[in-house]
Amino acid sequence: MRSLRRHATTLILVALAAAAAVVLLVLDRGSVSTDEAERRRKNLFEAWRPDEITELTVTMASPGAPQTARLTRGEVNDAGQRPWNVEIDGQRYPADEPTVDQLLGTLEFATAERRVSAEAVDAAALGLASPRLTIALAMGPRRERLLLGGSAPTPPGAVYAEVAGRGVFVITKQLASALDIPPDRLRSRSFVPYLASELSGLTLDGDGGPRRFSRAPWGGGRGAGFRFAEGSPQGSGVRVSAEAMDRVLSALGRLQAEGFLSDEAAQQAAASGGPRVTLTLLPSDPSAKPGVIELGGACPDRPDHVVAVRREPTRAAACVHESALEPLTEDASRFVDLALVGAPLDEVAEVKLAVGEGGARSLELARAGSEWHLRAPEDRPVPTETGRALVQAILDVRATRLLPTASDPRALGLAPPRATLRVLSTPPESPGEGEPQERIETLEVGAEQAGVVHVRRIEDGAIAEIPAAAAGALLPSDVSLRSMQVFDFPPDQISALRIERPGLVQRLRRTGDGAWQLVEPSGEGLAADDALAEELAELLGGLKAERWVAPDPGQGYGLAAPRLAVEAELSAAPDPGGAAGDAAARAARVELGARAGAGSFARAGQGAAVFVAPPALEAAAGRLLLRRDVFAVAPEDIARVTLTPASGKPVVLEASPGGFTVAGAADQASATAAAAGVRDALADLRAEGAVALGKPEQHHGLTPPRLRIAVDLARPPAATTAEGGAGAPRPRGRSFTIAIGAGDAFRGTSVVYARRDGVNAVYAIAQSRVRPLLEAAGVAAAAGPR
Repeated sequence: MRSLRRHATTLILVALAAAAAVVLLVLDRGSVSTDEAERRRKNLFEAWRPDEITELTVTMASPGAPQTARLTRGEVNDAGQRPWNVEIDGQRYPADEPTVDQLLGTLEFATAERRVSAEAVDAAALGLASPRLTIALAMGPRRERLLLGGSAPTPPGAVYAEVAGRGVFVITKQLASALDIPPDRLRSRSFVPYLASELSGLTLDGDGGPRRFSRAPWGGGRGAGFRFAEGSPQGSGVRVSAEAMDRVLSALGRLQAEGFLSDEAAQQAAASGGPRVTLTLLPSDPSAKPGVIELGGACPDRPDHVVAVRREPTRAAACVHESALEPLTEDASRFVDLALVGAPLDEVAEVKLAVGEGGARSLELARAGSEWHLRAPEDRPVPTETGRALVQAILDVRATRLLPTASDPRALGLAPPRATLRVLSTPPESPGEGEPQERIETLEVGAEQAGVVHVRRIEDGAIAEIPAAAAGALLPSDVSLRSMQVFDFPPDQISALRIERPGLVQRLRRTGDGAWQLVEPSGEGLAADDALAEELAELLGGLKAERWVAPDPGQGYGLAAPRLAVEAELSAAPDPGGAAGDAAARAARVELGARAGAGSFARAGQGAAVFVAPPALEAAAGRLLLRRDVFAVAPEDIARVTLTPASGKPVVLEASPGGFTVAGAADQASATAAAAGVRDALADLRAEGAVALGKPEQHHGLTPPRLRIAVDLARPPAATTAEGGAGAPRPRGRSFTIAIGAGDAFRGTSVVYARRDGVNAVYAIAQSRVRPLLEAAGVAAAAGPR
């Protein structure tokens, strides 16, 4: 008892000290420490504690009633965030988090240019009695209030600002602009009520027709997991194109409100054009209402925007960018998935092929990371490039059309199928399913019938019709696993080239100095183009197959009568132990048959396996390898140029020490500029390529030409020889003529046809290079393709 009395005083004092500390802590929460005050002495707000900010009110003066937005912070959500909500005109909305964060950041670091002395403060004179902007915030027990008033004299654009309890300051124009956020901007721009992952389906009505989509059991990310809903004319359950659905979902993401509208304004705008499409979003949550959005009608004062009216689950109207309309108004046929396999390459983990009854022939390929491994018919690694090419070839096969699912399988060669192809993939996400699920796509490949093959997609039951040549990719064999390298030799090892196509043979031989000499065709002024020949040599020496197709061409693939053949004569490097030149010559030949997508079916020699050659090979070998600089002439070589249009007077330009002049021009200043353009154009008159040998045809527009250009030379150009191909072939006289003809397109470039005397070929020159000559002669710009 005595011991208890002895310690009672101590216990009471400890309790009183603890209570005092609690009271002091509670009372001191709103005060500012000396360190904090010193650290923020230049800031408008002497304290800033972002975690304690729970409310922010922004009021902006306007000609009518003031506009006010009251922001409040919500409870911690599943993501560990405390989202903001905003109340405007009594309506509550999600806040635009980036804009709120930007405003809070501006307030936190806001500083003053200078303080206004208390004696000079006149609230009315400084515009603070009726402020244009008021910002109030609750920060724990503290209440802060900032007013923006009228303009200050210096610095330019500065504004008076008052912080309640601290005084009046002058702030910069930049700070005032950053704080001057209209209350409506604090409202979330997002207009679509549900995320794509929250949808069980969606429908589109209006332009493009009725389109009904629902989630498919095979899952997948973004647009990969949708099918046509029950009752769709495309077929219930038929797979929807992932690319087309991705465009729709991306359009929903772009449905951001650029400005909100009142109901009255939205109705008036919609009346001008009416909604073009109605979008209905079906949420996975059965307790949630469908989202309904109407799009269409011109937006007031925004020519590239349309009106969007959200009718459910909450009502809103806004202006959204018109780019969102295009994917939402595509015809239903554009959504039909014509790909046989829906998984993208990077998700494919395994491919299994069984051919014949009981899988008499099989092939099994699996991936581990970026590497591929063959499991059957033998166990061995496969080069990454080869494995990817085999799988990509399968994924690239597209149907020409889908047949009704009620079609007779036996009549289509599918009962029984001649082969079964199974593709296993791992989608990155399966909305609403938690962990990603394996996706197994099985294809039943039918027998060839009259040049087509029918394939049944077991996943959705659709029956696809594909060309027989394309079906080869679905039946990979041992040849499909070859190295992709067809040829591998340095281009300088090629001593001669021969290119054959119907009606034309080109032969070129490399000279001792490495240049190319044209052997065939022969003709006046014709010479080889070193750059074009070297480009073909490089492509041939490093030729890679896009994919291997079949062990032999048989009678298919267009190789019985090739469209194009390229043969290179090779000189092997000399044996180090023997005399130079002892090595025997050898040849490399490739033939191109029918088209295969952008490329062509090809083989490297008679009876060789069929592969798909890249389009670059035909682009390089399918052109005339003739010099392209036959029109260019150095300005210092020119004495006179005469431009004679088909109708009109000739225009004569003459060289002088001060540059080119136009003979007899009244306005010599503008004529001098035109003459300079002609001079530069002639120096840069390089053709895109030769298009024909011999005399021009009618469509070239050269008989008569639109413009004839006669060039008189001050001195003959340096003599050149055809052998070796050095220099552009030119007549050895003191003049030559260029004829400019019709406009057309050549290899994706707008061109005009042209011909030069002394050169037995027709060329294509880019219209941009010829335009100064046409303009100087008063000829209309070149026409497009005829």
